[in-house]
Amino acid sequence: MKSVIRQRIEQQVGSIDSIRPVAEQGGTAIVYYVKTLDGTYILKQASLPRYREWLAQEATVMQTFKSQQHITIPTYIDYMKDEQQDYLLMSYIAGETLTTTLENASERQRLELIRGFGRFLRQLHTKEISSAHSSQDWLDKQLLQADHYMKQGWTSGSSELLHALSTKHPEPVPATWIHGDCTTDNLLVRDNAIVAFIDLAGMTVGDRRYDEALATRSFGTDIKMLDAFYSGYGFSPISEETFRFFDDGLYEFY
Repeated sequence: MKSVIRQRIEQQVGSIDSIRPVAEQGGTAIVYYVKTLDGTYILKQASLPRYREWLAQEATVMQTFKSQQHITIPTYIDYMKDEQQDYLLMSYIAGETLTTTLENASERQRLELIRGFGRFLRQLHTKEISSAHSSQDWLDKQLLQADHYMKQGWTSGSSELLHALSTKHPEPVPATWIHGDCTTDNLLVRDNAIVAFIDLAGMTVGDRRYDEALATRSFGTDIKMLDAFYSGYGFSPISEETFRFFDDGLYEFY
């Protein structure tokens, strides 16, 4: 880390006592704890062009939602960049990912956590939006972005798959706020309750069925878990065809 970046961080949160990597790392950025005399913060650092772009998007999302009290996400503090990396500084929310919590939970606890996942996601999907949108608007943008990623060599998705997705896709539905990468890796749990969304680059107005597909992908063959999720979520399950379109199709580009 260049000294100018460290100085910028200290201007925001005070003198740094230590910076160390978080134990649970994702694949798009390196995440650090930043400890100061006043508390702990999170710093995300991205190096590759695609992931720098995503980190910038996440910063914009966090600024947009900064005043929204009923959607719990980390609080934006600052965004910085140099020639090699981009950095996003945010508040720290204590907890572990839902993925990790599920691995160590009993069956009863797992069902309750997944039911809470459904309730938490419903809060986001029923949040009021300022004007009427169609999910098709979001999907058109995602397909264009997928084409860009493919041409840049940033994705494992193929031109054949992209053509298939562009040719036949689910009927449009009214758009809602969505997380955009709503896997169990991207929710925080504390005291056996889901407390926050993290990794927010894809949060926008879009097709809630995309969130549903990614939310249920890790337990889609477990009937008890699916029933628990939808009992909390409160909407009818998506079809198998729609699930495959999003999870086996569109998500291949992201």
